[in-house]
Order: sequence, then C-alpha cells, then structure tokens
Amino acid sequence: MINKSWKSIVWATTTIIAVGSLSACSGGAQGSNTNSSGQQQTKPGETPTVTILMSKSTNFPETNPVIDQIRKKTGANVQVIAVDLGDYENKLNAMIASGSPPDIFNSYSKPKIKDLVDNKAILELDSLLEKSGKNISENKGKYLKGIGYIDGKTYAIPNAYGLGNGLAIRQDWLDKLGLKVPTTLDEYENVLKAFVTKDPDGNGKNDTIGLGLSVSIDQTFEHVFAAYGVPLKRGVLIDGKVTPWALAPGYLDAVKYYNKLYKEGLLEPDFATVPAMQEYEKLWNGKMGAFQFNPPGTTQNWMTRYIENPKPKFVYTTLKGPNGQGGNVRFVREDKGPWTHISSKSKNPEAAMKVLDFLISEEGDRLTWAGIEGTTYSMKDGKFEWIKPYDDAVQLRNQGGFAYSAIIQRLDGMEFQLMNDTTRKGIELSYNSPIPDAYLFGVPDIERDKKKVLDDMELEFRTSAIVSKGDLDKLYTDFKKKYLAEGGSTWIEQATVIYNKEQAELKK
Repeated sequence: MINKSWKSIVWATTTIIAVGSLSACSGGAQGSNTNSSGQQQTKPGETPTVTILMSKSTNFPETNPVIDQIRKKTGANVQVIAVDLGDYENKLNAMIASGSPPDIFNSYSKPKIKDLVDNKAILELDSLLEKSGKNISENKGKYLKGIGYIDGKTYAIPNAYGLGNGLAIRQDWLDKLGLKVPTTLDEYENVLKAFVTKDPDGNGKNDTIGLGLSVSIDQTFEHVFAAYGVPLKRGVLIDGKVTPWALAPGYLDAVKYYNKLYKEGLLEPDFATVPAMQEYEKLWNGKMGAFQFNPPGTTQNWMTRYIENPKPKFVYTTLKGPNGQGGNVRFVREDKGPWTHISSKSKNPEAAMKVLDFLISEEGDRLTWAGIEGTTYSMKDGKFEWIKPYDDAVQLRNQGGFAYSAIIQRLDGMEFQLMNDTTRKGIELSYNSPIPDAYLFGVPDIERDKKKVLDDMELEFRTSAIVSKGDLDKLYTDFKKKYLAEGGSTWIEQATVIYNKEQAELKK
C-alpha cells in the first residue's frame, strides 16, 4: 500500500541493524518442523509458547486469573512482556537485535511497518488468517487493506479502534431556554448567542461561553470546517489533484464564520492561547454550552468531573452549511494504529494467530476487558454489573482485568457496549456522517522537512484571521501564495501520485 517514497524514510540506526541481523540469521535449521523462515517449530503434542510484547499504562501482577484463563482457552503458554509505552520501541529493538523477538508485537509508526517488511522481520498473514483467524477476519477483515497491506499481502492487523469526535451541546440549557437542537450554522449561531446572553446557568450573570475552542485541541474546530465541506487536516480532491485542506474551497468561509462568532463574543475568547486542560475545566465547571471532543470523554469518563448537581445533560448533533454539507471527518479504520504483527522468527505462527484470534473474539474481549464472570463482574438479566471490589480499577487490574486489552482490541466490543446511550449515539453519529476527503496512507517526501513549516503557517493564518478586523480575502490570498511557495505545490504533486497509486491498489 506504500509507495517507493517510504524507502527514503530512515528508521533509527539501531533498529535497521537489529532487523538486518534478524534477516541475515533467518535461515535457521531446516527440518520437518520448520516454519516459512526456517525456524524450528513446536514439536507435535508439545504446548506451544507464544511471547507477546505489550505496552502498559498501569502495573498488574504477572500471574493473575485472566492470563491463566487465556492460556487455558488458547492451549498456548502465553508469556506477556509488558513495558511502558515510552520504553516499547527500545525493548522491541533490543529483542530483535538479540535474535529473539517476541512472537507477537505492535508497531506504532507507518515507516516502521515498511522497514519490518523490507527486512523480512514479520510474516505475511493472509494464510494464517484464513486458517486460524476467523474472529479477526469477521471483526476487522474489511479494514486490513491499509498501511500494512503491501504488494497484495497483509502484514499487519490495524487496531482500527476509535472513539469518534462529536459536537456536544448542553441539552439542559436548550430546554431551559426553549431552543431546539441546532442542525444548521444559522441555528447554531442563534443557540450560541442565547447561551451567552440569556443566563443558562441561572446565576444572574452573563458569564457563560457559547462554544469551547482551543488551538491545542484540534478537533474542537472540526464541525464548522466540515459544514463548509472541509475535512480538518485532510486533503481533498480538486480537479484530479490532492489539495491540502487549507487550500480547499470552503476553508476561508469557515474561517470567516469563526471570525463572526469571535466578534460577537460567542466563542472562547482565549482560544489561541488557552491550554487544553483549562478549556476542559470550563466545561466541567458548567461555563460552556457547546464543545467538540470524543464522546467517551465528554459524556462518559468526564461525568464524575462535572461540578453541577444534577449533572449536565448533552445531545450530539451535526451541522449543515450553506451547501448542505456537514458532518465529521471520515474515520479511516484501515489506518488506525497501532498495528499487530507476527514475527518471522516465531516458532509456531499458527499458535500465535490462534492467540490473537481468541483475544479478539467476544469471549476474549470480555475476559481482557472485564475479567472473569462471577468473580469480577456478573450478568443479571442481560445487564452488566461489577462485583465489588472490582469496580475499582486497581483491584480489577490485580485480577488481570483490562490488563491485556492493549495487545489487540475488538471493534465495538465490551467497552463500547457498556458506554451510556448518549455516548454511544455520539460515536455512531460521528462514524455515520463522514464528509469526502482524499485520504493518504503514505506520506509525501516533502513532509519530512516541511510538514511543521506548513502546519505552522496554516495555524498562524487561522488564529490571526479569526481575531482580525481586516480584509480576510486579502490575508488569505497572501497566505496561499506563501504556502504554495514554501512547499505546498510540491506536496500537491507528491500527494497526488501517492493517492492515485493507493486507490489503484485498493481496487485490486
């Protein structure tokens, strides 16, 4: 799926040496019990050992009921090496350099996948998926043709998991002010004006913010640009050429709309400087009427942070612009990492695939997410309930619950099922309202030197234009000229080549 430009991307020197050593040593002893890389396989009747390198966010005991159950269900001696995410790359490189990489591991960057393939460090997975990956194929099969799909072969299983990005509006404020949920930009402006001027929190002051916004939280800008047909930070296809979002038709119109809201005092006045956490706190403290973020944050995980009593109520919506466009940036599951691989030095690749297939099954997903039924949770009349003390995250991890979910995740699994109705509706709305884009799996060469320059230019223009009292058309004309000269034109050329090649491969 990747074009030749990836060959110019340099991986860390130690990694290249490590993988090169692996490639040079991959001949191994040949015999009746060898895999495709010539490595000695598990003997018939012997319990296979499957090693997994996994990132962790918290500590948990190496021996626990969940890992015991995984071993029992897979018939494999599963050995998990859990390291902090910041140490993951170094640990993986060291294991590869030693000639003993884990059977299963993840990659967290696109360039690394290509290097792993070029150095024959990972296996092609199609035959393994066909034989032992039924659950993976059913759950993620249609998302396998992404960055890990190279020359017609599958080398990676994408995480493909996402939480969406939804525009949440205070439903209780709408009800109090007798307003309906906005679905157009005009209705939205009227709602924001009411939130700012009609005292929705009832404290007798006009001290509420209509729209929460911060340049440090990209997705807070998404909904307005989408209403003008512009996918935030994605390319669009214009006259057969992939064009940066900042040069797309509708971009300036979206900036003008924000400029209007700013002049009317309807959005966060400090949007250009306010840190993300301070903006979140304004929402939690009941001073904000509309905010775009991932729904599990806004209406699930953050519910304990809201200081109001009763807790605020939200509704998710999408906004249509003057041309009937609107929605959300398309979620590309095929390109959502991390990506899971099986090492070419695995002694029993089929056993490794069987372990992954169990972990992604409904049973495996429940086990790794919530622990053991009857011990950590119960199902009563189809309703999930934690069994104390395992409603506490630390106690749950001591049993192995939620400890191994980072290995591979089931799409729309138990975590999604246990989200409240408002959050699930927000995620579904986000997924089901994509606007068109020209998505690239590969990366244009020029981004190595110019990505930050171009990104900074766009951000500088956007922030200055939103607060400007001057001629926005002239400012935009000047910006476009500089943007194209600084590398924008080259980006368009390279991106178009990548896009056309990728689209041709996807149609095969």
